[in-house]
Amino acid sequence: MIYLASSAMSEIVMFVAVLLIAAFVAGILTTSTYKISLNINKKGDALATKLSQDFEIINDPGDIVRNSSAGTIALYIKNTGKDPIIFTNDSFTVIIDGSIVEINTTNQLTSPGSNILSPGDVGEIVVNYNETGYHRIKVISECGISRIIRGYIS
Repeated sequence: MIYLASSAMSEIVMFVAVLLIAAFVAGILTTSTYKISLNINKKGDALATKLSQDFEIINDPGDIVRNSSAGTIALYIKNTGKDPIIFTNDSFTVIIDGSIVEINTTNQLTSPGSNILSPGDVGEIVVNYNETGYHRIKVISECGISRIIRGYIS
């Protein structure tokens, strides 16, 4: 009889141990799933912000106009997103062939004098660059959206 009681007691102890381990694993999985869902929400919000502030470079790649006397080229961008974009010299970065170039001026062409590009508006970024030929031009907004055009500067 003592042998049977000892066997039953060890089975109960093992059963309780298995239940504790299962509860521990379930708790870890629940916590991990919750943290993953929070991160997905954060990434989704960041992506939504990026998509709502989208733009495109609308220059003709075959003929990017250069003002040789001023040593500048003009890049035209259009707000294709849902939200307005702040349009100042500090809100964009222009990189030509891997080198950052200085922005001379930004001009809002749809509503002159404004420093905001509303959805559908077109703006001009004038950069100090006086070389001709084929170049890779990258425009980056302050929220991290970038667009590239490969074109001929005449």
